Amino acid sequence: MLTLKKRVLIIGGGPGGRFSYIALRRMGEKSLSIVMNEDPTVICSLPYSVGRKLIPGGPEEEVVDLANSDRLPPEIVEDAIRGVITELDAENHIARGMSTEGPFEIYFEKVLLAPGAVPWIPPVKGLLSDKEGYKQDLTEVMVGREYVSKEKLAENIFVMRGADDARALDAFAEKSGRAVVVGSGAIGLEVVEALHDRGLTVTLVEALPHLIAAMDQDMAEKVNDRLSEWGVSVYKNIQLTEVKPDRVILSDGREIETDGVVFATGVRPNVTLAQSAGLSVERGIVVNEKMQSSHPDIYVVGDAAQIRDAVTGRPILPLIGTLAMRQGLVASFNIMGQTMSLPPATVWGLSAIFDLHWGSVGWTEELANASDIQAFSLTLPYYTREKAMPNGKEGLWKIIVSATDEKGLKKGQIIGFQVVIDGESPLFLTERFIDIITRRETVFELFSHYFVHSPYHNTVEDPYLMLLFAAQEAMTH
Repeated sequence: MLTLKKRVLIIGGGPGGRFSYIALRRMGEKSLSIVMNEDPTVICSLPYSVGRKLIPGGPEEEVVDLANSDRLPPEIVEDAIRGVITELDAENHIARGMSTEGPFEIYFEKVLLAPGAVPWIPPVKGLLSDKEGYKQDLTEVMVGREYVSKEKLAENIFVMRGADDARALDAFAEKSGRAVVVGSGAIGLEVVEALHDRGLTVTLVEALPHLIAAMDQDMAEKVNDRLSEWGVSVYKNIQLTEVKPDRVILSDGREIETDGVVFATGVRPNVTLAQSAGLSVERGIVVNEKMQSSHPDIYVVGDAAQIRDAVTGRPILPLIGTLAMRQGLVASFNIMGQTMSLPPATVWGLSAIFDLHWGSVGWTEELANASDIQAFSLTLPYYTREKAMPNGKEGLWKIIVSATDEKGLKKGQIIGFQVVIDGESPLFLTERFIDIITRRETVFELFSHYFVHSPYHNTVEDPYLMLLFAAQEAMTH
């Protein structure tokens, strides 16, 4: 059995784990191992690799070649182990696992745990194959409350989380004519467009009353309309109950003919190893501002790390790759003895569907109401050109504002932002509202955010002042 002694062991090869490796190497750490269970890739780009419109070369273009990467230190070829950690003995500082070459154990001083999240699939009939003798896979999904090897999924069932998932869906798209996508988050919608681009007839099924849980219904309806314009059938407020080889059955008895089903129904943090190691686990693995777990020598970054929401102080799982990289830097600094804390964070998302771009930050009005947070919303039309220019596109901003000083919030505090714009990216706008919301700014502090006018890019009306005036009026009634 392979036995190694390393000062730092990184478990997980996603964005948090890989960036932590880069950071530690840059800071001079030479005694490292990183264990990864699948080909490293840029997860958010995988749907586009299946669509092949923006990434013509397909999924292989998004697989990170460790030996020839311009982002990773060359030493990673020697430091990386393809496998899984099956036991983390925190007390004795030993990790045991299984690689493609056989069993191994690593003695460590510090662990940087980046186990990520696994695709979650509702436990519907027909998901699992009844074949025997399948080969144990290194990757898993969660069906209901049970972890299941991806190898056990039926041949017409797909998820989108890793390189092998994209490869499988890419091959499916090459030979198929119909698909059902379940789930309307960013990944689900991007898969819808990808399969549509490949010429498939696509149907979208969503269990919630409207698409995109990260947005309110009034904003999400614009996405719904765009899907309809492009010929995508949308079923909302309904569940898929059974998958058959050539069709699916919905909870109202209707059937949809299909060659395959893609489940984009969210993910669950992979906390199995943390629980067995005795770490504090709630919704995710509990960490402090240094990304340190309940064990002083184990740090946690990425989708499994439970942090505090900057808006409310409540525990959240942001599930954001770029945030995982920031967390990895924070953990790496602290492992190297240099104190660093994670800046305030919340949830955010940004995507596009058939050139309709949308973004969200923080809390929706619907979620605030369901959580007994008294809030109101303001919407503002937005234009990407001066109105006299015929090639301008329309959009809509929405902010959610705390109406009281209760539950740790300030009256007038902006707790959420949403945007939908046709044909133009709201990237920088979304980033600005991440700063506004995580700094707990109120609508009155919008006055400190300057507005740049250019007829080619917007109208002359200052949107921040317009929102400020609307908020003042709303709060006096």
